[in-house]
Amino acid sequence: MLVKNAKFFLGGKITEKDILIEGEMIKSLGHFSGDGIDASGCLVLPGLIDAHVHLRDPGATQKEDFHSGTRAAIAGGITTVLDMPNNNPPTTTLERLEEKRALASRKAVCDYGFHFGAGADNFGEIRRAGPGSLKIYMGKTTGDLSLPDEKLIFLHFQNFPKERPIVVHAEDQTIMDAEGRTPLAAQVAVAKAAMLAEKSGRTICIAHASTAKEAELAKKWKKSFVETCPHYLFLEEKKIAQLGSFGNVYPPVRGEAERKKFWAALGSVDYVSTDHAPHLPEEKEGGAAGFPGLETSLALMLDAYNRKQIRMEWIISRMCENPARIFNIRGKGKIAPGFQADLVLVDLKKEWKVRAESMQSKCGWTPYEGMSLKGKAEKAVFRGKLVLDGGEIIEEARGREVML
Repeated sequence: MLVKNAKFFLGGKITEKDILIEGEMIKSLGHFSGDGIDASGCLVLPGLIDAHVHLRDPGATQKEDFHSGTRAAIAGGITTVLDMPNNNPPTTTLERLEEKRALASRKAVCDYGFHFGAGADNFGEIRRAGPGSLKIYMGKTTGDLSLPDEKLIFLHFQNFPKERPIVVHAEDQTIMDAEGRTPLAAQVAVAKAAMLAEKSGRTICIAHASTAKEAELAKKWKKSFVETCPHYLFLEEKKIAQLGSFGNVYPPVRGEAERKKFWAALGSVDYVSTDHAPHLPEEKEGGAAGFPGLETSLALMLDAYNRKQIRMEWIISRMCENPARIFNIRGKGKIAPGFQADLVLVDLKKEWKVRAESMQSKCGWTPYEGMSLKGKAEKAVFRGKLVLDGGEIIEEARGREVML
């Protein structure tokens, strides 16, 4: 396959070359004769990597599963997802991990990986499973994986291989019990996690940071990485109030002043994920927490780029390169020979409105309903096959587990 007239970032600068693909891999960059996919008018990005999704499979497939969720990913320009462990039952044993692997191998149409859940007494299962990453929930959230005991957290920090990241949902349960999910609850938990990580000399990732202060506190330890999500950058409390129970998410979306501070501190954010957490409307009305986000995350960032709020290099590093590096995903995140042929062709001039009715996710709603955006994934190549064309999925390829 050839991708002709491709404009993409190479060595920090936009270049225009053809991309020669052989099988599933990028073979060469240059100028080649022959027909192929014409990328004229588009900017070509590496396929995005979303390191934080909840695909609800097994246990809650009425609202998402590996098939619908990975279709949503492809539609949003995302070619690799890492699934979280707080299913019912949770992914805390080798048996549960193997169950997920079997389901994903049959259903997923993009590549995938799995975070493993840390419990109070599953140290032996973690050693048996040998996962590429571990997830610790410092406070209560969706599911039953809360682990507020600092001694147990520290034991996991000490025992899990230091070169593999531990992802932390950082909300302090004591403060939440006293005053709710305030910024202080998140900030105190981040400070504790960074301190324990420094003491144990290990790498951690702070999941879904919602304030600039969280990023600042995390960075007091040199091996802390900070994740944020689009809803903390593009939504604020007044908008959330209009959504009623549909605006419920953990951690909560903060006020406008906090949002602006966070934009000013984006240099301290290492990667952007969606925390795609779909629930059906009736579940949201009952208080379920979480937003769908796979089909809007890139488009929101492209719109911000068009508004000159953010640089394209930042988008590529935080949504492609850094997730691959942080989670040890080889051969992804860059457009270069020897890398997997995962590409997304974006039309930066495409103006469109977000409509849940046109989305792939089963949940049937979005917090961005009716928002006008400029910029969209028009084509996607996954493992050397054109799978998205004109914004529509035209072929389903078979996804594989990434080697974390």
